Amino acid sequence: MKAQSQKREEDWYAVLEALQAGDSLALARLTRLVNGFLASWNAYDFRSDWDDLLQEVIIAAAMALREGRIRDRRAVVGYLRTTARFKFVDRLRVHMRVKEDQTLPWEDVVGSDELSTSSTMAPEGLSQDVRQAVERLSEKRRVAVLGVYLEGKTYNAVSEETGIPLGSLKRYLREGLEQLREQLSDFIDSG
Repeated sequence: MKAQSQKREEDWYAVLEALQAGDSLALARLTRLVNGFLASWNAYDFRSDWDDLLQEVIIAAAMALREGRIRDRRAVVGYLRTTARFKFVDRLRVHMRVKEDQTLPWEDVVGSDELSTSSTMAPEGLSQDVRQAVERLSEKRRVAVLGVYLEGKTYNAVSEETGIPLGSLKRYLREGLEQLREQLSDFIDSG
C-alpha cells in the first residue's frame, strides 16, 4: 500500500528535469508512463508508430519544461497524457483518412483513377464542375481541402504552411467537405 502511494506522489517534474540533465533512468521512467497511457487506450494496432509517438510526447514535454510552459509541478502527468492523446489521435486520423473505401466528394464525379493519373494535383486536374465547386469554397476552406486531400499533406504541414491553427484548419476542412458534398450532390446522384 505504501509503495502505491509513493508511486502516485512521484515528482514527474523532477523526472523531466533529470531527463534534461541526461539521466537515462528518467527517460525509462517517462517511457513507462507514456507506454501506460497508450496501452490504456488500446493503441496496439499502432505498434509500428508506438516508438515515434513515445519520442514525440517526451520531446514535447521536455521542450515545454524548457520553455516554461509547464508552470505547476503537478501538471506534468496531465501534460504528458494530453500530449500523448493528441498525438495518438492525429496518427489515428491519418490512418483513417487513407482507408480505401472512403471516397471524397470529387472522386464520385471524377473518379479516383483520373485523379491519380493527373499530372498535377492542383484544381486544374479536376473536372470543370468539381473545380468550380472547389473555387466557390472560402479561401480557408479551399486551402484546407486542397492541402490535405488533393496534395496529400498532413494537417500539421498545412497548418504550419498557412499559419492557420490546427483546430481551425480541421474545422475548415470539415466545413469545406460538407459544402462540396452539397454542391456536388446532383452530379454524384446522376452518377
